[in-house]
Amino acid sequence: MNNSIKAIAGIISCCALWGCKPTPVVDKITLPQDVLASCTITKTTFDTWFASGKAEPNGLVLPANSVTFPHQNNCDFYQWSENMFLWLTSPNGSKYGSGNTVLESPIFYDVLPEGADKKRRLQPHTGSSALRMTSHITKDGPNRLPVIIDKLGRMLEVEEPAPKTKALVKSAAANGPVEVDHVSLDTKGAFVFLDKNGKAIDHPQAIIRHKLNQKNIVEKFTVGDRSVFLDAAGNQVQSEAGQATGDVLMAQNGSLVYYLTMVNDVYAWFLTGAENGKLASNEFPTTQGALDSIITYAKAHNVTLPDSNALAMELKTSWVEASSLPNPGDYVTVMAIIPTYNTTNPKQWVPNGEKTVKMALVGIHIVGSAANHPEMIWATFEHQSNTPNALYQYLDVNKKVKTVPQDTGKNWLFSSNALDPAYNVSHMTNVDKNFNSTDTITADSGFTITASNTLAALPWGSAKDSVTNQEDKSSAASNSEIISINNVIRGFLSNDDVRKNYLLIGATWTQGGAAPTGGVYGLNGTAPGVSIGTSVLANSTMETYFQQPKYSCFTCHSSSVPSLNPDSISHIYGLIQPLITLHDTMNKKKK
Repeated sequence: MNNSIKAIAGIISCCALWGCKPTPVVDKITLPQDVLASCTITKTTFDTWFASGKAEPNGLVLPANSVTFPHQNNCDFYQWSENMFLWLTSPNGSKYGSGNTVLESPIFYDVLPEGADKKRRLQPHTGSSALRMTSHITKDGPNRLPVIIDKLGRMLEVEEPAPKTKALVKSAAANGPVEVDHVSLDTKGAFVFLDKNGKAIDHPQAIIRHKLNQKNIVEKFTVGDRSVFLDAAGNQVQSEAGQATGDVLMAQNGSLVYYLTMVNDVYAWFLTGAENGKLASNEFPTTQGALDSIITYAKAHNVTLPDSNALAMELKTSWVEASSLPNPGDYVTVMAIIPTYNTTNPKQWVPNGEKTVKMALVGIHIVGSAANHPEMIWATFEHQSNTPNALYQYLDVNKKVKTVPQDTGKNWLFSSNALDPAYNVSHMTNVDKNFNSTDTITADSGFTITASNTLAALPWGSAKDSVTNQEDKSSAASNSEIISINNVIRGFLSNDDVRKNYLLIGATWTQGGAAPTGGVYGLNGTAPGVSIGTSVLANSTMETYFQQPKYSCFTCHSSSVPSLNPDSISHIYGLIQPLITLHDTMNKKKK
């Protein structure tokens, strides 16, 4: 102990004399090295991922061939995920033209926020323009309505009364709908619904207009600055007990987390052709024939698709300002335009401009179609210093269950106390009282605009003591596959390859590419359509406050009538303006 103190004192004295910078103290996820090797690849196969034919530090990786994707077991999906991550974060070189990394290159488009017409537009990547990020991510339910989490942990979609009409409810004492004139509070603070005569409505029940998943939809009524949510059975959920989903996340170093959604060229031209009636639009492309049609359509508009075998891809990414990090060299970085804020009011930050800065990648969802999987593969990665893990189990080389206790430490990017019992509590939102997404950041009740402590509550996308897919008979077995492939990939990457600092958290899909039902394997049965793989997958920077063992990616990316239609799978697909419209084409021909 005394020797350790002397050594530290010596280092401090040396630094004082010579001006050296001490190594920054950061916490990191440590992977078990005695894990069962249940998901691996050979070094020979790994080398084929690289454009040069051999693994090189920060070398250019080729995308996984999604057209010939084997899809024989879980490990195939995890290998696809690792391959795609290494490709996207590869230095671009000269293959794709401009852009520091592949995801910045011209084969990807930024999906801009909604305009006044409620449409989202695709912004091509060029060498002269920085990426454009936003400080919030809004999650919608299957009906594309905002959602809340009630005190029972249920995710409920919120329906507003029809515009310019009085709200109507059912009543136990009336044969038809009753008009709600206003809502008040009684002496005990309970909500009372009153008709136009000022009489209390007996057991009011919401009349839900949306047809999908009606039992999980509530209607919103407001009294002053308080809101109540009423469901079709007459149950009330008060907003103080619920959590809205326009949450804003801040790192412990004070940097807001910024987000950017992108799609690749195949996705963009598939959508454009489908919207113009030139391509089949019933599902995302998964076959060579479907891809050939997209290539031909793009070529007719003088566009080539250089890595089309990647098929259709949608990316959701999260970032912090690189200058706020003690070790920015350990991160994939890009230049981006981000909003700036007037921060003088600790309860509300109002945007006051923009700035162009270097941003560091902390999380990424990689979503892509592949052979026999039009529901798409949903994979997620995080930086190793993001968030402490909760307790989890794995299988060792002797197939014995081992338990890894919850991480400790106070130097995580998103936690200053890994053992804080009040973890994953939102401190701020960008959603106003009418559930409209805004650029203003407002503190949640009882908080100021500050960082919260985040915990990865479901490490590796699996709930303890559960079965997450049809191959792995336990959570420990499922976790072992993810830990195993992470160990193998990190072992093949050199220490100076920045991509080695990122971890695959997991990937999910449905059995045989069935239309997703929104259910979770085991919890909601085992029939095709429930999520499998790491079936309760979440990214701590994007689903921070949605980490529960009953939610998966398909909880929201599905419909009550299971469908593989792209608009049912993707929340952005139906909102994106095509690259060109049929009207544009007709006008061009006339000229």
